[in-house]
Amino acid sequence: MKRVMSIIITLVLVILLVETTAAAATTTQMKEFTFGLSLWANDDPLSKNVIRMYEFAAKSLGSKVIAAADGFEPGKQVANVENFISMGVDSVAICPCTDAVIPKLVKICDDAKVPLTLVFRTINDPQIKDYVFSSKYFVGDCHEDELEVGYNLGKILADKGCKNVAIINYQHGDTTAENRYNGYIKAFNEFNVKVLAEQWEILTADKAAAATESFIAAFPELDGIAVVGGGGGPLEGTVTAIKNNNKLGKILVTGCDFGPTLKDNLEKKEVSAMSGGHWVDPFYTFILAYNYVSGNSLSSKPEEIVMKPLFIASVEDSDNYAKWCQGDVLPYTEEEIKNMTKVFNSGMTIDKLKEIAWNYSLDDVMKRHEGLVK
Repeated sequence: MKRVMSIIITLVLVILLVETTAAAATTTQMKEFTFGLSLWANDDPLSKNVIRMYEFAAKSLGSKVIAAADGFEPGKQVANVENFISMGVDSVAICPCTDAVIPKLVKICDDAKVPLTLVFRTINDPQIKDYVFSSKYFVGDCHEDELEVGYNLGKILADKGCKNVAIINYQHGDTTAENRYNGYIKAFNEFNVKVLAEQWEILTADKAAAATESFIAAFPELDGIAVVGGGGGPLEGTVTAIKNNNKLGKILVTGCDFGPTLKDNLEKKEVSAMSGGHWVDPFYTFILAYNYVSGNSLSSKPEEIVMKPLFIASVEDSDNYAKWCQGDVLPYTEEEIKNMTKVFNSGMTIDKLKEIAWNYSLDDVMKRHEGLVK
């Protein structure tokens, strides 16, 4: 009798174990979602890195990405979002070209009941921000401390002896362009650096080269150029024009958005310092969106995530960045990505995600991935 009871108890325990295992498997079972991602381009160094990280994160969670370029044109941005929705995406992410276009994008997503996130951008206009953050389907945004970016790069030019500079920037109304610019101006005012000229609406290498040529012709005293951003193309054009005019070393340059020639630029002293590596920014809003669409939202309200970009001013820093952040092992592994979702980690919170984003740095990646990178 005791033997029979022992067998019965064993069978019950086995059944309970199987049921528990099955329940756990169901809990972590991944549903496939589709994420629409609209960027200014899909072929420059910054956008290619963004898409690579975004697609890897989605694949790690059994999902997929539809990426589209919009050229920072408001009409094209609206069309991209409408196209995503017609394709049946579960979420939309976009890098808006201006604050002004955002309400229309939000309304399109609200009407379709599709969650929206902004990448690389915050909202400067208080009325627009109030409207956007009251949306039921606006999940949040991620952006860098762009005032700090501009200020630090402006200070570097001043510390290196620049007294007369020019500024090359992209769109007025773009929050990143405006905030970086304000940071530069703050530094230049503080350290008595004169801004001789500035040129906006520059998004390509050829336009930046033409602007630089005109600066050099008009201002013999020019000793520095701040290239505020634009995905890498404007910096390339500026450096080319400086070299063509035999001004290398006489006109110092700072820029944003690391490109494939970063190490070469530093070795040849074509660039004095760069800010970048922030292409992981959209990854954090992807995590926000994934948790939302999987029914495990990290917050009951839209969230702002802030990260610090990297500053590189030496060949050694450039080598470490290329090895640890742009090699075969991306800044976050599949295991780390899964651990940022409530599907796999019930203890995940919005505060933890914000902490992860804020702590992102070259040292952070090197410590987390020690032993993974050769």
